[in-house]
Amino acid sequence: MQIDTFRDIIHWTRAYHQQLSEWLRNSSSAQQDERAQMLLDYLADHEAKLSRAITAFEATDNLNALDTWVMEFLDKKPLLPSASLGAPFADMNADEIIAKVEDEHNQIVELYRFLVSRVNTTPAADLLEELANLEKHEAMRLSQAANRLHDI
Repeated sequence: MQIDTFRDIIHWTRAYHQQLSEWLRNSSSAQQDERAQMLLDYLADHEAKLSRAITAFEATDNLNALDTWVMEFLDKKPLLPSASLGAPFADMNADEIIAKVEDEHNQIVELYRFLVSRVNTTPAADLLEELANLEKHEAMRLSQAANRLHDI
């Protein structure tokens, strides 16, 4: 995917979470461990909801923020999560699954924080901060869900 503007970053993030949801869902049916299967189903639903939440950012009225160019920033901080994914979730235990998904969220937060440090326009920085906070909050929710799963 060609990334030129913040609109493209948001679109990429939404599509990434949707793809992650599908990978998790597909891995669930092949998972032998019941606890890991429940986790994969939960995470698949969670990622699909997160993808829908990010859609709201794509529909924002703030064209100044959405149309801000980012090409020169991404040469220094490439988009890693979709390239690094491909982990066989079906072959992972619950702890490995949650660690991998948390790592993916953390990479996205790092990308947003990096872009915030580089952008000069306040609307774009504000938009990125909101997205980073959403990702960070969702990573915390995932961690809490994993802790509850250990209690089962």
